Amino acid sequence: MPQALERLQRLQGLTVDIRQDFPYAAYAELGFKIVTQETCDVQARVVVRALEMLESCRLIEKALLELPGGPIGPVIPITVIPAGETMARVEAPRGEVVCYLKSDGSDTPLWVKIRTPSDLNIPSIRSMVKGQALGDMAIIQASVDPCCSCTDR
Repeated sequence: MPQALERLQRLQGLTVDIRQDFPYAAYAELGFKIVTQETCDVQARVVVRALEMLESCRLIEKALLELPGGPIGPVIPITVIPAGETMARVEAPRGEVVCYLKSDGSDTPLWVKIRTPSDLNIPSIRSMVKGQALGDMAIIQASVDPCCSCTDR
């Protein structure tokens, strides 16, 4: 599901999250709360972001307490990338990050593409500002936390 739509659904009270819908890493074991709001406005975006930060702190504390002992990282370093294609989706503070990699089996990938949340968030501002007062434009744009350098790839 496109990230901008995912964030809008959370701002409409729907619990949509990559970590829940397509679990990865330890999220299934840690359990987490998907933060939602009902109003889909600037205040809701700020409240969701603040509550997500608190939930992230809780997840970090729980992960550290339950972290198993042993070595961190692979025992044998990876020197080649297996031939083929792969894609991964992860949840980030601004929304979903999609990573795509294509390899011919050498130590250098043929193609790497990373789609950041800002690729979708910045264009969504156009529909958010329709009918709004000019003085509100800056706060509406800031409420989606745009990262221009993320889109300059």
